[in-house]
Amino acid sequence: MKIPWSLPNINKKDMQSIKKVLDSGWFSMGSEVKKFEEKTARHLDIKYAVAANTGTAALDMALKCLDIGEKDEVIIPALAYIATANVVLYNNARPVFVDIDDTLNIDTSLIEEKITDKTKVIINIDLGGNPSNYDELLRISKDYDIPLIVDGAQSFGSEYKGIKCCTHGVINTTSFHAAKLLTTIEGGMVFTREKEFCLKATSIRNQGEKSKYIHQYLGNNYRMTDLVATVGSSQLDRFKETLKQRRKKAEYYKKNLNNVEYPRELHNIKNCYFFFLILVKNRDKLNNYLNQNGIDTRITYPMPINEQPVFKKISKDFFLKAKDISKKVISLPIHHKLSIEQQDYIIKKINKYAG
Repeated sequence: MKIPWSLPNINKKDMQSIKKVLDSGWFSMGSEVKKFEEKTARHLDIKYAVAANTGTAALDMALKCLDIGEKDEVIIPALAYIATANVVLYNNARPVFVDIDDTLNIDTSLIEEKITDKTKVIINIDLGGNPSNYDELLRISKDYDIPLIVDGAQSFGSEYKGIKCCTHGVINTTSFHAAKLLTTIEGGMVFTREKEFCLKATSIRNQGEKSKYIHQYLGNNYRMTDLVATVGSSQLDRFKETLKQRRKKAEYYKKNLNNVEYPRELHNIKNCYFFFLILVKNRDKLNNYLNQNGIDTRITYPMPINEQPVFKKISKDFFLKAKDISKKVISLPIHHKLSIEQQDYIIKKINKYAG
């Protein structure tokens, strides 16, 4: 049996929407992008949405909206996808890493000791879709007058105390990569309640253009195309069912797996389970065993960001919790085509080995 870790959730309706755009003769950024932005903003109950060609581009746009630059410090969790840290370097700023807690998200009790007069923004990410402690993040942001950016690349579909993730920050972003619950194959989006940031992000994604061939900002080509935006719009129509099925698969794992631990979840949250994560002491041996038995997995992530070769010169700190989790974590297959039979096979292999 061969079980992929993830599969893009593309159906017949999505394919028909692509054909409609192809037949129209207009493929680049146009009416379909605008439609997708408006539908996604309504879904999140947020005023503005600005589409981009990747989640990384969206996050870069967010930092540029806040004029982050040289000598500025940006607080981020020590364990996350590397793009969260890369965008800080793109803007010539310095990432300041903070260890995580048992939720696998930033430990809010450690943030304040890292704040200096150079701290200009906090970027938070909800690892695997597990919502962070936004009460504390927002308190710190308010008390120190430091803007919060939410990198919601993994938490589109999650909720914290009844409020949808990707909306808690002054600027928020997400990713629509092929592995995500809602995909445009590649794509991202910026969300905000501030008109100023919407206008600036819209300009930055189009070479900093304010009006035709008049460029107010240093921008880039971060434009989404109609060809992929129409897929996102189509998928949004069935997103509630996508979430329902994802959570059902996650609960089935939890009900039947033995001798494994999970990231702690806060009270009154809804996890979208972009990742289904287990924590085991014999991680590498178990992971190799699963791979040898046809079960594709991911190690998310194999080390704290500051231990990555590109970041070693920036921070030599040791993050005990992030390091410990990076040695235990496995991301199991979870996607729309994962059958009960396949889950039973995965569960049987893990229970046999871990037991």
